[in-house]
Amino acid sequence: METKALAGDQGRYRLAQPVQAIQVPATVQVMLAARIDRLAPEDKRLLQTASVVGKDVPFGLLQAIAELPDEALRRGLDRLQSAEFLYETGFYPDLEYSFKHALTHEVTYGGLLQDRRCELHARIVDAIETLHRDRPGGEIERLAHHAVRGELQEKAVHYLRQAGLKAAARSALQDAQVWFEQALGVLEELPESQSTLEQAFDIRLELRRC
Repeated sequence: METKALAGDQGRYRLAQPVQAIQVPATVQVMLAARIDRLAPEDKRLLQTASVVGKDVPFGLLQAIAELPDEALRRGLDRLQSAEFLYETGFYPDLEYSFKHALTHEVTYGGLLQDRRCELHARIVDAIETLHRDRPGGEIERLAHHAVRGELQEKAVHYLRQAGLKAAARSALQDAQVWFEQALGVLEELPESQSTLEQAFDIRLELRRC
């Protein structure tokens, strides 16, 4: 009601604007941030680490970057579930957790300092490369996302381009265009060299096909 997103009387409310246009009141975000700050330091750190992985958090990936003994990690996840920040969405051997709400994920991630975010994104790239060394294709989009945010520019170009080629192969041309354009954007941030010029030329050819 505060943001005029709903209209009508109590018990008969209806949406007054598209869902995508609804803005969450700042007071809700402040309350969420306060709840997160009240967590024990080790639980807050674990929740923030999970937020860098994404809204959906594969246990194996979190385990690789959390810097916690296995038992301490599981106890921390149990406490975060009890506090209703996370919930379990997958079962062994594909154990996975998800944030209870997208806004919880957003506020938790936003509470991290930029340097810490960047460090964790870069470590996630290393972890995925290790965990999925035999089948990296299924993780290309995730690798591209974290390489960009981890400021691993050369890896970002490689994975963005691979994500574009993967999308083009399944005829998702609009998605392919987005990946290729992101790759070109990262290339522009790199010092000009024979290698970057050749990569830019090849990516533009691939982009034209889309």
